[in-house]
Amino acid sequence: MEREKLFSVKMRSSAAGEHISGAETIVPESEVEKTVLSFLNRARNHSRGSPDFINIKVEEIKEEPLRAPLLPVFHLEGAPPELLKLLFPLAGIPLELGLKTYELLLSGPAPGGRVMRGAMVVEVPTGRRLEPDKERGIRASTLGITDSAQRELKEKAGKFYTENLKDALILTTKINLFPGVLAELCISDDPEYTTGYISISGLGYFRLFNVKPPGHPKGGRAIFVKRGISIPDLVSFLQKKPFLATSFPAYRFGLPETFRS
Repeated sequence: MEREKLFSVKMRSSAAGEHISGAETIVPESEVEKTVLSFLNRARNHSRGSPDFINIKVEEIKEEPLRAPLLPVFHLEGAPPELLKLLFPLAGIPLELGLKTYELLLSGPAPGGRVMRGAMVVEVPTGRRLEPDKERGIRASTLGITDSAQRELKEKAGKFYTENLKDALILTTKINLFPGVLAELCISDDPEYTTGYISISGLGYFRLFNVKPPGHPKGGRAIFVKRGISIPDLVSFLQKKPFLATSFPAYRFGLPETFRS
């Protein structure tokens, strides 16, 4: 039996030229209309305000997607700076560089202290920023999750499941699949969303609560990479290579015993 065609559905919204929200997924052709309506409703009802511009793009996926399990999630309680002091070394990131990057995301990593739409790319151990455009950064796109993997995620995360968790986990799993990526640190720029994470390649997604003060309007993403990584290849992979998450291994509480000193 021929497999149903897959389509990428992407949404972004803005007001007076300022980004408000975005969403995307990969779905079978039969689910395109439902997904478009869902994204339209999401754009119209965002905590950051009412948009005056909504763009929804639907495009057939011509290339077979890369398929892989989501990273396991570790639910951590405690002060994020102290947790990051434990986690940066696990990714091979010098502590001073990691904490400096954390502070930069909180203050606005784009020129003039503005928020970037995409991620900064930080070379380890030099700390050099490698993203071609310091205003926009680089973005991961063309990604989604299978129905079975989404059910697994909802069941295993239970009351801690959110759409934000799902979207972030899909995105960062794809980022960490590229050879040479060590980790990704994320702080939302949504003033009312204070949950962030650091994901470490080969280890997992470490969920951090109260990663910034409520009402703080800045944040962003930082992708930590090994020296010598090809930035054109990274950008091409993140933007163009289709990715589908196929399963979810576990939602755990606390650091794994093997990671503790």
